[in-house]
Formats: sequence, structure tokens, C-alpha cells
Amino acid sequence: MTCHDVLDLVDAIAGGDAEVTPAVRAHVETCPRCAAALASARGIELALAARAAPAAPATFTAAVSARIRRERWSAEQQVDRLFNLAIVAAILLVIGGTLAVVNVGTVINLAAGAWSLVSLFGAQAAGRAETVVTTYVAAAGLLVSALGTWWWAERRLSM
Repeated sequence: MTCHDVLDLVDAIAGGDAEVTPAVRAHVETCPRCAAALASARGIELALAARAAPAAPATFTAAVSARIRRERWSAEQQVDRLFNLAIVAAILLVIGGTLAVVNVGTVINLAAGAWSLVSLFGAQAAGRAETVVTTYVAAAGLLVSALGTWWWAERRLSM
């Protein structure tokens, strides 16, 4: 058993929460550091046991109970909101699914219309992006040439 293992058990042994095993006893008998730590912890436990525990304030229990009720109520309200939102979403999905089953042709037409809008806006966005990209490429080229010139001048000045 190592000092690290024994020091982890010292507080529990001193408080009576753990038993002294033969391995711990053998280590404490041969290690003055661990024996001192155990004696110190036992002294602290004896000093604490000799003193009376302070009484809680009269309003302590009521204040803690009120806070617990508030926090539970808040948590329950959030769960209720999420549950209600999930119910509304499920109802909308059921209604939408029912309408889609009843009127499949309209759903297909709506999907085709949405696809045509996406393709139209995509083509327009690509056209705009083409002019913007060339401007950014030109700006990047100017920046690279300016940085290259600056690097060359600094290198020349440091010689």
C-alpha cells in the first residue's frame, strides 16, 4: 500500500466511515507521514465531536422548502411548455398528412412550384456570385502583390 492510497483513506478512517485494514495498519506503523496525518485527522474529529452542532435559524427549513418548490415549479413549467409544443407539432403533422393524402395532386404541384422557385433563385444567386467572385479574386491578387512588395522592400532594407 502506498502513501497516496493511505492518505485517500485517512479522513474516512478518522471519521469511522472505513475500517483499518491490515495493509493500512502495516503502512501507518512504518510511515511517520501517514501516521501523523491519521493522528491529525483523529484529533480534528475528536474536537468536532466535543462541540455541539449549531442550530439552524428558525426560518431555514421554510426558506429551503420554498426554494425547492419554486425550482420544481419552474422545471415543471418548462416540461409542460415543451410537451404542449410537441403536441401542437404532432397535431399539425397529422393535419398536414391528412390533407396531403386527400389532395396528393396539389401537394405534387406545390412541391414542383417550390422546386422551380429554388432553381430560379439559385440561378440568380449564381449569376450574382460570379461577378462578386471575380472582384474578390482581383482584390486578393492586389493584396498578395502588395504584401510581396512590402516583404521584398523589408528584406532589402535589412541587408
